[in-house]
Amino acid sequence: MKAPMSPRHFLLGLCATFVAGHAAIAACIPNEPLTRPDSRYQAADTQGTQVKDLETGLVWQRCVLGQQWDGKACTGDAVAQDWNQATKTAASNGWRLPTQKELEGLSEKSCYELALNATWFGSGPSGWVWTATDMGSADGAVVVHSGSSLIANLVKKIPLYIRWVK
Repeated sequence: MKAPMSPRHFLLGLCATFVAGHAAIAACIPNEPLTRPDSRYQAADTQGTQVKDLETGLVWQRCVLGQQWDGKACTGDAVAQDWNQATKTAASNGWRLPTQKELEGLSEKSCYELALNATWFGSGPSGWVWTATDMGSADGAVVVHSGSSLIANLVKKIPLYIRWVK
């Protein structure tokens, strides 16, 4: 008989499920106008690694932490970090974690899986992304799923994807 899974192993398995994303293809509602059209964004640097949202003025990393823009797609392995490490890493590089509202603002409301603008942000993994917004608890923060735009409150010790903003 198999021994029951310990709480620690269950949590590690749950974390792996959250982090184990894959590049998703946008599925959009036919004949529905896009809420985040390509024209809303422009490259903010000569390499195209940063994207400016012309509506909000925010500048975003095109790829999640760990990936690099090769001129056509985000390549390499996405790096997941817990919330505290993500906050420190962002600050040391001149960036910050986005608020819940800011990160939700990237979500294309006419599409699902991948819920981000496919031209500007669509080649990264689908998964949970940290925000700087907490839910009234020092131990938890809001996360937004880049594939479905679902919102959750997770424990800050779980390693998740990071997309910086400034």
